[in-house]
Amino acid sequence: MIVKYNKGHRDQVSVQISPQHSLPSVNHSQSLVCQGATTGLPVVWNKNGQEVRPRVGISLQEYNTTLHFDSLVPSDAGFYQCTATVPTLEKTTVYSRGYLLSFDPWNVSISGPDSIFERRETTFTCLTSCTVNVDCTVSWQFRSGFPTGLYLSINRNVLKWTPSIPGTFQNITCVAENKAAGRTAEATKMVKVVGYVLSGSETMQRSGLFSVILGLGLFLLNS
Repeated sequence: MIVKYNKGHRDQVSVQISPQHSLPSVNHSQSLVCQGATTGLPVVWNKNGQEVRPRVGISLQEYNTTLHFDSLVPSDAGFYQCTATVPTLEKTTVYSRGYLLSFDPWNVSISGPDSIFERRETTFTCLTSCTVNVDCTVSWQFRSGFPTGLYLSINRNVLKWTPSIPGTFQNITCVAENKAAGRTAEATKMVKVVGYVLSGSETMQRSGLFSVILGLGLFLLNS
């Protein structure tokens, strides 16, 4: 399941890094632009839900549409949004898509076994260092083909699968992404489906059932 941004006013305004496609780096200058904001109308910046005000090293430029950092420091990392006024008849105030300013790469991994049994449900979890649905969204991809089996369930970062064909392999990829920030990271796990192995009790039960059936068959033949 791929989580998408809601449509509407939120898509009209977004926070973008400037220069585009640049990577924030400590001790380097950087700017965030409130893309879509109208010059001359109110713009307010927030970091992790708290208003950002000018201070030494941080300034508001271009009628507050640009948040400029003279020299980034580790404490500048965070989730930035701008509140802008859309020039409709009501001059609606809207929140932008956010931008995660971070200096560390995201870590993504998939928990779960490398070998699973046919007809047995197995759970895989996508583990990320980013906060799901705040810093990033999570999606599952199957680039080697869709999993075949009796059951498949995806709920955000949790995947449950009951395979049906032993001797096959399945690649499962988890992708963490922030479209507004242009950031992405992923992990892939190769899973082998093995044949179902009967437990001792199951073997005894089937052996007993076979004996009953055989005995019944012999009785009918001799009667």
